Amino acid sequence: MHLIISSKELCRMQEAIAAGEKEIEASLDLGLTTTKIKLGNNGLYPGKKLVEIPKIRDGDNSSYILLKNQLEKVQFFSPETNILYKLIPTSYRPILQCSGTSMHKKEFVERVEADKLTGKVLDAGTGLGYTAIAASKTATEVLTIEKDKNVIQVAKFNPYSQELFLGENIKRLTGNIVQKITAFSDEEFDFIIFDAGTPKSSDDFFSLKNYQQAYRVLKRSGRLYHYLPKHHVQRGRDFGGEAIERMRRAGFRLIERKVEESYVVMGK
Repeated sequence: MHLIISSKELCRMQEAIAAGEKEIEASLDLGLTTTKIKLGNNGLYPGKKLVEIPKIRDGDNSSYILLKNQLEKVQFFSPETNILYKLIPTSYRPILQCSGTSMHKKEFVERVEADKLTGKVLDAGTGLGYTAIAASKTATEVLTIEKDKNVIQVAKFNPYSQELFLGENIKRLTGNIVQKITAFSDEEFDFIIFDAGTPKSSDDFFSLKNYQQAYRVLKRSGRLYHYLPKHHVQRGRDFGGEAIERMRRAGFRLIERKVEESYVVMGK
């Protein structure tokens, strides 16, 4: 796994160097672990070679990854999707940011983990893999689908996403869930997790036909955990309520809605 450091840690290192210190306790994996790092005149020694610390702007909150002995931001633009991808460090798990929109769903991930899903689980979309990893702790198998290969690239850099690629009971697929779901058998999954991006970037993810397919492939005793973004909430729109109505038309019943946390739990 690549060495990856938050801008906050790099600023701490710069301050230590300015104070004449030769060593610092810091994290090289965005807070998962800490270790003692030797410092040089303008950088750090993660190994035998000095790695220079780049200039960091005030207020910058970024992750920097070591590639070819240079620290570079985990940030890139895709002309194909017209999206700027960025990995934002936090006090815990990093956040995926897409063109300034943070895909932060802490409460949703925690709910999936707390409910200890069992059997076979369908997870769409993968994102940084947090819901898939949470479900895999108790499920027999987790099938997770992501349509954006750029998101998977960010996940590969993220230390907190590594179980996504190493977990023996996690199977990853690339593609659009709206198309992929039609190939699954009736009542194939014990649980389904729906967690897309913004409605604008998610095609027919929030459509009636996708919910009808989800209902078809979910077992009768199963549940659908669905993250619902607060789309146009400033304009007075209840996007979540609209999605719930479509799910009801598809056959689902509402078990619980968490408005502030932006998710619902639906049953058959």
